[in-house]
Amino acid sequence: MSQPTRQPGAIDRPQLRDLRLDAEMDRVGFVVVPRAARPVLRSLRRVHRQLVGVVPPGFEATLYSDDAVLKSRVHVELLGVLQPLIDELFANHRPLLMNFVTKGRSDAGVMPAHQDWTFVDERHAASWNMWVPLVDVDHRNGAMSLLPGGHRVPFTIRGTETDNPFRSIEAEASARMIEVPMAAGDILVHDHRVLHGSPPNRRRRARVVVGCALLSAGTDVIHHRRIGSGVMERYHLEERFFTEHTFGALGFPESARLVDSIEFENPVLGESDLPSQVLP
Repeated sequence: MSQPTRQPGAIDRPQLRDLRLDAEMDRVGFVVVPRAARPVLRSLRRVHRQLVGVVPPGFEATLYSDDAVLKSRVHVELLGVLQPLIDELFANHRPLLMNFVTKGRSDAGVMPAHQDWTFVDERHAASWNMWVPLVDVDHRNGAMSLLPGGHRVPFTIRGTETDNPFRSIEAEASARMIEVPMAAGDILVHDHRVLHGSPPNRRRRARVVVGCALLSAGTDVIHHRRIGSGVMERYHLEERFFTEHTFGALGFPESARLVDSIEFENPVLGESDLPSQVLP
């Protein structure tokens, strides 16, 4: 049974071809690429209209659906639209899963501050989220807020039944997050380690966003499930896992292969673990 710790040295991650943006990504943990997806907005909206349609109140994501056919069609159609753009913007990349993330008008649509799942071995690699709003977003309809420098907090593992390492400092961490208003067709890229969240949509128009995980080209996809105090199972995932698995289901499909058990418990982070003031 192994014990993971972060290793020194270069991190295997996707790269932005714009070197200035790539350096900002490394420094802050997130970056906005203005207007990058505007040429394909009409096509993205068409895919949503044809495959998803009406947006229900509150937060929804096709990733969380139990309809494997829908999740697969959404991924294929969105990838067909966005692949040329992704290839233009990124090097050393592998798009993992395309999905729609929506908020209908409701006070119940808050997405609390959180880190995303661990998709790669973060001892020596990093994965990113690409977030593309199909409408203008601000505080009234669910713009993203993020913690600058949040990719540099102590090593954590996020997966099924894992503890929230920010639980004792949620208020302080949230107070340090900054909101990022965006125009339709801007692209936000953030490291999956960065704490982020969003308020509910209080506008009449639905907030529709395309989300996609980005890994480096040759990186294995992994997932962890906490099975007891200080013990986690480690799985290697095939890409079809994300269309076959229903989020929250107890069991995993065959596309998740158990490879190891590890001794690890997420740290309980304190204020001293938060990044120093980083200005985007």
